[in-house]
Amino acid sequence: MAGIKHLLEKRRGAGGARGGSSGGGGGGRGGGGSSSSGGSSSGGSRGGGSSSSGSSSKGGSSSGASNRGGLPGYSPSTSTFGGGVPRTIPVGGAFAGRQFGGATRSSIYSGYGYGGGYGTYARGAALGGIAGYGYGRVAGLGFPFGFWPLYYGPHYYGDDEYGPHSNSSRPGGPLAAASFSPPGGNNSAPPQYMVYGDQDSVGNVTQALASQCQAVAVVGSTPVTDNGTYPSSTNTTLLPALDPINVESYYRASSFALYSFFTDSAQQGQNATTNYTEPISTPPFKYDASLRDRSFESCVNDTISASLPIEDGYQGDSSAATALCRKGARGQAWVATLAAVLVLSGARWQVSLVVALAVVVALNGQA
Repeated sequence: MAGIKHLLEKRRGAGGARGGSSGGGGGGRGGGGSSSSGGSSSGGSRGGGSSSSGSSSKGGSSSGASNRGGLPGYSPSTSTFGGGVPRTIPVGGAFAGRQFGGATRSSIYSGYGYGGGYGTYARGAALGGIAGYGYGRVAGLGFPFGFWPLYYGPHYYGDDEYGPHSNSSRPGGPLAAASFSPPGGNNSAPPQYMVYGDQDSVGNVTQALASQCQAVAVVGSTPVTDNGTYPSSTNTTLLPALDPINVESYYRASSFALYSFFTDSAQQGQNATTNYTEPISTPPFKYDASLRDRSFESCVNDTISASLPIEDGYQGDSSAATALCRKGARGQAWVATLAAVLVLSGARWQVSLVVALAVVVALNGQA
């Protein structure tokens, strides 16, 4: 069940008021990681049309994405709430010693600043687990949702470890982008929005947006080449550059981005372009801010949050400790909901406590 904080943050994400602290989500370079995530492989074989190898999703009801990336026990799913106990990548694998998994879908919104959304993974961040909106280094961090942060180019907030763009060892496959517009939009006109992430996630999200929000596809899932551009046949008027200054929201610990192209979109100042050089010279077409469809943006935000694959921390783990954690998480969710209802109804705290304890006992007996 999504918390009130999550719902408020989601509204700040796509089309809502931007706010938050600068500096959350950053972290120092941690130990135990590999400086390279794998060789550069071709990610450019899938141009043009939608190329999802993830599942077809309707609001998160489908079952997962392809098992790419080679993480031990890697089991991403669009139907999981996430959670569980983070696991450690063993010696011999890319980023050995780092943790992955453990984050829940309710915390999937990462704010508007690259490097946000890591929570307790953001070692050394002043507001790491509280705000997560600001810009911060991603070098040395773990992967709370099972996916690596986006790669923009050398030295961009420490993302050097996660390139190149076409690296096929990236969980979910090489990086790709797709553009779209609201219902009634023209698929041959410059898009109002774009998504950027691994191929599985981009394919899964674009399918869900078409189904849930009636989004009009402008350019389907298109691979990103190693220098941060698109295949030569791609019309960059219809698939704008990856310049992070146009990012509206990051999701899943900065491993997925939603772009918007309006006159009020670029509000992130110099932080967005620190150590970043845009390799595509054609600037995106910007629509007047008054043309934003807030209802559509709300649908887009909700659909992305529900349809992104995330690591399922419980899959294949039947240990007593994990089962106990799962019971506790379920109990906490129900207690929080019940307590809120009782408080709003004016019930005395003694009654609230007794009922809450009864619910926890019942849940533990049924799980």
